[in-house]
Amino acid sequence: MKQLKIIVALTAGLFAFTSANAGEMTVTGGMHATYQSEQSDVTGNPLGMNTDLTFTGATDTDFGAVTWSMATDGTFAGDAGADHKLVLASSYGTFRVGNTGDSANSVDDITPTAFEEANGAGSGTYGTDFGSGLEGSMNFGYALGDILGTGVSVDYTYYPKLDATTNNEKGASANANAAVGNAQSINIGIPLAGLPGVGDSPIGGAKITLGYEEAENTVNTKQQQKQGATIAAVVPVGPLKVGYQKKVYAPQNNNTIPSQTIFYKDDIIGIAFAVNDELALSYNLIESEKHDEQGAIVEQETKAINVAYTIGGLTLALQDAKTDNNGYTAAASDDTRTFSVKTGF
Repeated sequence: MKQLKIIVALTAGLFAFTSANAGEMTVTGGMHATYQSEQSDVTGNPLGMNTDLTFTGATDTDFGAVTWSMATDGTFAGDAGADHKLVLASSYGTFRVGNTGDSANSVDDITPTAFEEANGAGSGTYGTDFGSGLEGSMNFGYALGDILGTGVSVDYTYYPKLDATTNNEKGASANANAAVGNAQSINIGIPLAGLPGVGDSPIGGAKITLGYEEAENTVNTKQQQKQGATIAAVVPVGPLKVGYQKKVYAPQNNNTIPSQTIFYKDDIIGIAFAVNDELALSYNLIESEKHDEQGAIVEQETKAINVAYTIGGLTLALQDAKTDNNGYTAAASDDTRTFSVKTGF
């Protein structure tokens, strides 16, 4: 009888502990349908669609709130293409582990827009960009949203190996790509509201964002490493937002031939105006210069006009974009017109 009482007490204690620390699971997402016409090229079916689902689990611990999320991004047959992230939010900052949420990629273009970046709806060829190639590898991250009450934020990501592999628990990726080493990225947000004499001025709501990335090449340190930096300023003035961003970046390159050692310089402008709570307009521009060590420079330029209209949970949007010197090829063009219907749930 005594043993039975002990077993009952232990079982009751276990259920009490489980109940006190029970978490919750939520599902959010959205559906996005588009019609895109390639005005300069012959294309096939212009209709496109994507369904995003994000599963989020949350619970509280003695160290802080813990959340886990998996974003499918239209992937339903298994989760090989899903984004996973485990986050611990504590009084010392937010710690995360996963294969998504890179610090550089999140600020690759943060200029204001009503719908998409100038090159965000398919116009132009921008395969290499600041922060590109960093998502998809297992990483550790840390973020602090307010440093010593200044409003300054920092977000840092470290990759033990930038191999574009998502590992299962109790597993490690093989050394399949010996040329790939570790990588890291960071962004820092500096709001001007806290500066004396500036916070109450018309530009008091402005924010400056800095970003940096680098990835090691382990084959030959003399070969080109992946590296980049950016600075952006966004100034809201009533319903108007104006932004400018400068980026300089170089892709990882295993070649030592000078003409194949390249880097890029980008200038981005975004001007967005909220006509009312439903209607927004924007003009977006990206000028991207491709440089090689022999002095050759080719500029690819994309200009876009965006319109977005929101009705409840439904957003209708249109982008008309025109690209000169597409693919950094002189006289090549790539003009697209994209109509979008998007809803969240």
